[in-house]
Amino acid sequence: MSGPLSRYRLAIIVALLLLAGIIVNAGLYYQQGSQDIRHGIVEQGLPLTGDTIFSEIDKSILRPLSVASLMANDTFLQDWLKDGERGPDRVARYLAAINGRYGITGSFLVSESSRRYYYAGGVLKTVSPSDPEDRWYFRSLKNAQGAYDIALDEDMTNGGKTTLFINHRIVDSQGKLLGVIGVGLPQAELSAQLAAHERRFQRRIYFIDHDGRIVLDSAGAGQRKLRDLPGLAQLADAILAGGPEPRKLEYSRDGNRYLLTTRLLPELGWHLLVEQNETRALQPLHAALQVNLAINSTILLLVLIAVLATLQHHQRRMRQLATTDPLTGCLNRLAFLDLLPGWLRACERASAEPQLLMIDIDHFKQVNDKHGHQIGDRVLREIADLLRSQLRGGDLLIRWGGEEFVVLVHSHGDDDALAERLRSIVANHIMSASGKRLTVTISIGLCQWLPPETLEAAVARADLALYAAKQGGRNRVCHAQPYHPLDEPIA
Repeated sequence: MSGPLSRYRLAIIVALLLLAGIIVNAGLYYQQGSQDIRHGIVEQGLPLTGDTIFSEIDKSILRPLSVASLMANDTFLQDWLKDGERGPDRVARYLAAINGRYGITGSFLVSESSRRYYYAGGVLKTVSPSDPEDRWYFRSLKNAQGAYDIALDEDMTNGGKTTLFINHRIVDSQGKLLGVIGVGLPQAELSAQLAAHERRFQRRIYFIDHDGRIVLDSAGAGQRKLRDLPGLAQLADAILAGGPEPRKLEYSRDGNRYLLTTRLLPELGWHLLVEQNETRALQPLHAALQVNLAINSTILLLVLIAVLATLQHHQRRMRQLATTDPLTGCLNRLAFLDLLPGWLRACERASAEPQLLMIDIDHFKQVNDKHGHQIGDRVLREIADLLRSQLRGGDLLIRWGGEEFVVLVHSHGDDDALAERLRSIVANHIMSASGKRLTVTISIGLCQWLPPETLEAAVARADLALYAAKQGGRNRVCHAQPYHPLDEPIA
């Protein structure tokens, strides 16, 4: 990694490792959560729902089935049929008394002897093998599966509403077939019950007969075959082959995963199916995962910002310590040498000439000896501040060493106005030392630095000028001798 990002390599690596940890942790959390949800649905939710529905069906269908069985074995009805069906009003009152119990609305009786269809209002019709509407009766007579069968049909005594009929054969003690008696349950009421259960359990519930037809669901629509339903078609054989023990199956449809349990209800001859959309059940987990990732990513981002800010602060501090004199705040020699090439280019663009000032504090050793190094350090700081106050933004102030400073400025000729101003402001500045007034002065060696002269040569000329200022009485500015290439030191 190179370029500006190289300084933050460690922070970036740590951030990537933390991000990878967050993603791995979120993945494990999602995997475990989805497994728990799936286990809860398959092992607990669907079976418990099936048990609950079975219990409700026991109330809604199996109890009316018990009523039909009791009616078929009622000796009153059997004797009445054997005695020639005298007094039809007696049977009508009997059937009317059954209606209203356990949701029953269409109790009926068909005599095999007379083929009359009795209901709560009397005689409705005479059934005939040639009438398509009466085929259910003759099918019930031939039913080899048991004493009764269950089928959806239109209830002609109740406005033609689709009704779930329980048709039970009447057989006397000698085994003679006397007819068929039964009860009807409105499909709409049963579908409404299933719809209420589906809303309660958030699962789909429906019943399949032995031919694979959906005979009852919450929609109450016409009969559909299991093999015609997308996804379920491939499970039709497995569902119809199942017994009373719950079976666990699954399938996919329209990008969603479904889990279901199926069990046979022997009393009805139907298969109860309870299914749940696993994909939808996992949506809260998806949302929780997204929130978890968002929170962790935000925390990571904030931590990364804090780390980068701290790192930048420390880097700035380190650069400052590496390039700045800690006592005076001036540039040190290392920083000066780094900045010099750019500074010279800026000077060239401005058509200016570099001017170098070598500055030394007069009698600084006496200040240290008399007032102590603490006062000496304060003198250095205050003089540096005074010098800095007179410089422009592009000028450079360097602490050269000890009590010596170097100033590089852009000039347009051998002008000592700045040097005199610096000397004057220092000489007129009053400091305090141990409660006494203290003034110091500076001596300045000034030279124009013109190419091809090297920095070393210019510093040497300015140093000679500074020495001349010291020898001339201090607190003054002396100009350096003009540059001569022959005076350049040999490397």
